[in-house]
Amino acid sequence: MDYIMLMFMSMLPIIELKGAIPIGITSGLNPVLVYIVCVIGSTLISIPLIITFRSILKILKQNKLFYKVGNKIDRTINNRMKKLKSITIFGLMIFVGVPLPTTGSWTGSAIASILKMRIKDALIGIFLGNALCGAIVLMFMLYLT
Repeated sequence: MDYIMLMFMSMLPIIELKGAIPIGITSGLNPVLVYIVCVIGSTLISIPLIITFRSILKILKQNKLFYKVGNKIDRTINNRMKKLKSITIFGLMIFVGVPLPTTGSWTGSAIASILKMRIKDALIGIFLGNALCGAIVLMFMLYLT
């Protein structure tokens, strides 16, 4: 039951896996299982987030107030997408993998939505970033304890 709670905790926007891993380790749970559960939870939340963010962006582009801004962002991204395509998975992985505030699955999902990444590519980048971030946080926590 503790691991399920950690999985859901790693899905929360402020806590994510950067907070869930230390909570699990300080609770005396198995560090390897804590890492696996938190990476899975933090990655799974990305699917509904990407879909939701895409819907929000679509609604904003239909709104007269945000129409110009939305179209300008679309044009800029479409013009540069050929260059971005090759680095987006790696870039997303690095962005999500840095264990700093605001660099997690939630922000990574928003970036993937803005860049119109395929869900598969976005999930790969977010998963690899979560795995990297989780490993850094896990090593730090094991070093402290």
